[in-house]
Amino acid sequence: MLDRLLDKLSDDGSAELVYLVLGSVLLFAFQRLRAAFRQMRHRRFIKCELEAYKERKRAINVIDLANGDPEFSKNNIFLREVSIFGMGKCLYIDMRADHKTQLHAREKDIGYTDQQLTQFHADKSFDGTASFADLAEITKIPDLSALIERHRAIVGEQFLRSAEGMIFNGSKYGIYNLRFTRFGESESPAAEIDLFQTDYFTHRVFRSIYRELKEAGHPIAQAGGDNFLQYKPFLTSFGVNTVLICEGERGKEIVLSRRSGRVHGKPLFHITMNEGLSQTDKDAYGKVDLELCFKRGLLEELGLHERLYRLAVRGSFYDFFLEKNNFEIGVSSVLEMELNFGKDIEPLVGRDKALEADAFLTLPLAQAPIRQFVKSNINNFVPHGLYVLERVLLRENIAIEEGGAGQTRPAP
Repeated sequence: MLDRLLDKLSDDGSAELVYLVLGSVLLFAFQRLRAAFRQMRHRRFIKCELEAYKERKRAINVIDLANGDPEFSKNNIFLREVSIFGMGKCLYIDMRADHKTQLHAREKDIGYTDQQLTQFHADKSFDGTASFADLAEITKIPDLSALIERHRAIVGEQFLRSAEGMIFNGSKYGIYNLRFTRFGESESPAAEIDLFQTDYFTHRVFRSIYRELKEAGHPIAQAGGDNFLQYKPFLTSFGVNTVLICEGERGKEIVLSRRSGRVHGKPLFHITMNEGLSQTDKDAYGKVDLELCFKRGLLEELGLHERLYRLAVRGSFYDFFLEKNNFEIGVSSVLEMELNFGKDIEPLVGRDKALEADAFLTLPLAQAPIRQFVKSNINNFVPHGLYVLERVLLRENIAIEEGGAGQTRPAP
């Protein structure tokens, strides 16, 4: 009977219709299975990518505070000094008297005038007193005053030896409050930053205290984006971290620096420029300006003066982050110029060029050479420098490690 049915279908042409229906069913089933497989593979890829990203973040000990999408316009970054009745909020730790006497005696022996002697500020806390009791209450660290006394002595000894790059006591800004918001229908990202006045010696004292607390397992080492401001006395620095992109014989190139052993104890690779916001970074109206810090860092560390800066193709601020190896807040940024680094920029004279960097090197702005360089030198990088490099290169669709966001992805 089956044979007669097949013969009938063959005779009247209905077989083609049956074969077409069966083929369509099989094709539909195959497409569904293929789509399910590709979706499963894509999900596994994304999961692996996120795990790899989290592992890198844990290794470099940096947390995101806010990401510019695509960037933070300089007009949307608002900085102001916190003041009480017109007096700026300050945090200063003075050098111990005997250390100061030794330092000034040595400087006078060399021939320094009284005006050239290294200056320090008298103890002053946020509440205007010299007791630092208010800091213990803010941070919930009861013995903070005792820690300040101990580390005042430790850092004073280091300062006398000019150890770890401590050669002068310049002014700095710390971060008292930090808030992120958005503007307009396009939801442009913005940042509001309240600043307090401090100096380099104070900064190094709090960095030294932080390292002791971190090694002891204190909760400050686990601070995150929701509670880091509880420890605002430790936020005595705000750094601008920049990757320079230039033109080269191989097309576009990124510029990295090899930081001097005088700064980090041993030479380490880093992004092109790293500069801390200073009380000198003010415009003609006395307003703190982040771009002035950006320009000053490029001038002091690379020799890029204003006339060359005006030739830049772009300059952008990208991501705010908390670097937890030293408990410092920074912002990643990029400067792109249609200049050859080796011919036009490297020969320039910068005030801190020799102090900060032993050398500069260029890499093609391409995934393979950058990834290979990072892989070969992963243990010789300033940790947060890797974070900044990664965040800048993500905007160029380049991943510095396998499994990164710049890698070609399976289609969903």
